[in-house]
Amino acid sequence: MTSPTSNTQLRTLTRAEKVAAVLLSLDKEIAQRLLKHFDQVEIRRIAKLAAGLGSIPATDIETIFEEFGDHLANNGVDLIGTAGQAEELLSGAIPPEQVSEIMSEVLGASNQQFWSRLSSMSEATIAAYLVNEHPQTIAIVASKLESALAAKMLAQFPAQTRNEVVRRMLTAGPVSNVALRLIETTLQEELMGATSPGVSKGANTRVAAIINQMDGAQAEGILQAIAGTEPTIADELKKMLFTFEDIPKLSRRARMVLFDQIPTDRLILALRGADAVVREAILPCLSARMRRMVEAEIATPNVAPRRDVVRAQRQIADAVLRLVEQGTIEIGGAEE
Repeated sequence: MTSPTSNTQLRTLTRAEKVAAVLLSLDKEIAQRLLKHFDQVEIRRIAKLAAGLGSIPATDIETIFEEFGDHLANNGVDLIGTAGQAEELLSGAIPPEQVSEIMSEVLGASNQQFWSRLSSMSEATIAAYLVNEHPQTIAIVASKLESALAAKMLAQFPAQTRNEVVRRMLTAGPVSNVALRLIETTLQEELMGATSPGVSKGANTRVAAIINQMDGAQAEGILQAIAGTEPTIADELKKMLFTFEDIPKLSRRARMVLFDQIPTDRLILALRGADAVVREAILPCLSARMRRMVEAEIATPNVAPRRDVVRAQRQIADAVLRLVEQGTIEIGGAEE
């Protein structure tokens, strides 16, 4: 902590910046092992924050470690967060091509991985989003898309707009990194981050949680009614419906986060009615001690009432949806 005689106040860091600072201060091998439990969005954010941390006094790092409930071996060396430090942190934790992609984004270069993901969307969806944009913006987007998709997208516009866009693609000068980054960020948040215009992801998650509580016939009837007028939203809702049997669809990281919050007795009860596939998806994600306890319990004869087993499984499925709504995990992403 700061000495009472010091005139320097502790630098105010966000929680995410504190995570980046802790990772930079750890042994490289340990930090890399920790990074493997983060998803790509989180890794990108950490890399950006690590690159811009600048100088942080060792006393501040000690305070951060105290907040995390850990201990810092004070060697008196201040921490300096730079782009080089961020790249070294990522190296070894993820493939080299991903390191290159993330660092190019951190340093301001075009995010090719983002444009590849955008190219997986339909031309009608992209065109519908860009229909009211300036021709120059449309030209920038078209120049970044794969040629076949760009052609199909431009075909969705009136001839006058299409001709103007192509003219600008031919005559416009280079696009600044600032402008390109602004377009990428906007597309990421408003187009790729939304299921459809006017419908938030949070609303979809809440509706999915309600439908999950209904019986099969009621849920199917609602989905059919929605599909009649909003087929895209209905498809998104179907992807978000979740039962205990869908646990294997979660990524290993998501399963570890989930079962870190589930009481052992509830998990044991739920697993008594689970098939082998679900058990094999859950058990490896538990701590060694908890796994031994769970395996010993479920090896005994099942004497629990069926309704209690179903209730425990439903509670775990509800916990998944809560974590999804909080943005902590995502449904899908299970390893092949």
